[in-house]
Amino acid sequence: MTKHELRKKDGIVSPLIEQGQSPYQIITNHPELDMSVRSLYTYLDQGLFTARNIDLKRKPGFKPRKCHKTQITNRTVFEKRLFSDFSELQLSSFVEMDTVHSSRESNKTLLTFFFTKEKLFLAFLLNRCTKGAVRLIFDRLEKRMGTYEFLSVFEYILTDRGSEFGDPVALETGLDEIQRTSIYYCDPMRSGQKGGLEQAHTMLRMVLPKGTSFEFLTQWDVNLIVNHINSTPRESLNGSTPYDAALETLGKETLNAFQLKRIDPDLVNLTPKLIRFNH
Repeated sequence: MTKHELRKKDGIVSPLIEQGQSPYQIITNHPELDMSVRSLYTYLDQGLFTARNIDLKRKPGFKPRKCHKTQITNRTVFEKRLFSDFSELQLSSFVEMDTVHSSRESNKTLLTFFFTKEKLFLAFLLNRCTKGAVRLIFDRLEKRMGTYEFLSVFEYILTDRGSEFGDPVALETGLDEIQRTSIYYCDPMRSGQKGGLEQAHTMLRMVLPKGTSFEFLTQWDVNLIVNHINSTPRESLNGSTPYDAALETLGKETLNAFQLKRIDPDLVNLTPKLIRFNH
């Protein structure tokens, strides 16, 4: 490779690595680089680009987190909603649900969803992490989407045993008393049973590292982060993005109801700068 060719490739690669993009993401979006992911790692190892190995984000390795949430104490909630009951359904596609907490000085929390087929990630800002606040998001989404579309999209939800999910009947019952979803619970201390969402949280934490206060976050900020995550290509989707995968299966109207937008591949930023630049 000539020095001119190397500089040209460096001009594409290094700025994108600075934005938190992975070598896979860069190679997928820039076939004109004409190199494999392995070759890109090799060039970085050899110091041929401005970016260095130390600039690479750690691959979202998944380590199930210890659960420090306030847990559901009413055991009757779990009747016919256990993970064993969920497993018997043998579903190929469902939705995982969880919450992500702010640093201690803020009560604000993110309610998160992950669509296992499309790898689509959603997050909604709660002022407090309560059963009522979670129900409010369900109601708001049902109003935007319509009851039957909500039922189609959120037919089965798997979540953990956090106390904010302790009233499944309220979440399952729609605005017109129609059942809009079915809630199931992971086994105690087994957050890995909804591992897709845990991995999505790893990407979220690239932008909002642990210890970050959510106090000054707005839903607009959260939507922006979600859009950047959903515009990142996945190997599990053969290089497609969750946004484009969901566009095919869920449709444009549903993505609009979720307030999702496609981000230009070269503008995707998975670092804390994404929010700092927009404040």
